[in-house]
Amino acid sequence: MKLLRHFGFERNPFERSTPANALYRHRGFEEAHSRLLFTIELAGIAVLLAEPGCGKSLLLGVLADHLLRNGWVVHYFAHATVSPFGLVNVLARKVGLSPRRSRGETALQLCQHVAKDERPYLVIIDEAHKLPDATLEDIRLLTIGDFDRESPFLLLLAGQPLLDQRLAEPNHYALDQRITTAARLQPLSIDETRQYLKTRIEYAGAGDQPVFDDASIDALFDISGGIPRRINNSATASLIVAASRGRRIVSAQDVNDARLDRGRP
Repeated sequence: MKLLRHFGFERNPFERSTPANALYRHRGFEEAHSRLLFTIELAGIAVLLAEPGCGKSLLLGVLADHLLRNGWVVHYFAHATVSPFGLVNVLARKVGLSPRRSRGETALQLCQHVAKDERPYLVIIDEAHKLPDATLEDIRLLTIGDFDRESPFLLLLAGQPLLDQRLAEPNHYALDQRITTAARLQPLSIDETRQYLKTRIEYAGAGDQPVFDDASIDALFDISGGIPRRINNSATASLIVAASRGRRIVSAQDVNDARLDRGRP
């Protein structure tokens, strides 16, 4: 690609998928990862909260990969993949069971079946703030177990901060009581934004070659608020503007002009 050659890149530094060697594991990422992992290993129920674009799904993927390598069974669901028939019924079919008449009976059957497996089971539900009340009730059923014994399912709910508000509603009090930890993934600081851009440029194959000057990084931080997805989009647009002007180092003017091109003040 002409743009990549212009900056000496071997690949797009801000592509949507993030391979392991392009991952910037900042302090907040590592802390959230550790808190979730410790909670899950102690058989607790965990919640991950983050604004859109902060790397929530990326963190879930890193966590799931770690657990799978260590013999866990991990079932991942996003809001869009939970069927109208309910989470409990979908999980039952995944392990080869036929749903019973009621979701409660199916949940009990499911817990009894999984309890016979020596492997630990984790159910990850992403975009959980969008789930209907009926699905949150399904999740509660999975936490009950048999005769109030500990459920064999370990649960991780992830979503935007609205999820915390949903769980605090009176009709979800029983589920909220069972949650051990709520980790939050925050936007990057200005220093973390600099390191994030450096990591991405190195991944692209440009080594320590300066591509964004200091003022442009400040501008990217101001525009993005430190949210990685916004940084990616603004940085890509800024590269395009700089290349169109024949420059190999992005300036603050390029960043601001890229924003204005989208009609943003």
